[in-house]
Amino acid sequence: LVLLVSLIFTQDGQHILNQGFFDESWTYTTYIPILSNAGGGILVGLVTKYAGSVKKGFALIFGIFLSGIWQSLFVGNEISTRQIMGGILAAFSLWIHATHRYVPPTKQKVT
Repeated sequence: LVLLVSLIFTQDGQHILNQGFFDESWTYTTYIPILSNAGGGILVGLVTKYAGSVKKGFALIFGIFLSGIWQSLFVGNEISTRQIMGGILAAFSLWIHATHRYVPPTKQKVT
C-alpha cells in the first residue's frame, strides 16, 4: 500500500496516472518476454507438482549442462574444467538418486 501511494510522487507514477499503464510504448514484442516468463513459471509449477523438486533440480542441472555444451559448439567458448567436473558430479548424483531409492523404515507395532 505504501509503494502504491509512493507512485503519486514519482515521475513514473505521474506517467501512469496521465497516460495509463498500457500506453502506446507497449508493442506486440513487449509481450514476448512476459508470456514466456509466465509460461515458464507454469511449466516449473507443473514439473514440481508431478515430478517432484529433486527431479526438477536434476532437470535444471541438465539444462545448464546442455547450455554449456551448446555454447561451446556454436559460440566457440571452450568447456572449462569446472564445467566438466560439474557435469560429472551431476551425472554421478543422478545415478545415485536413480539406483539407491529412499526406503522409509517400517514402523514396529508396540505391544
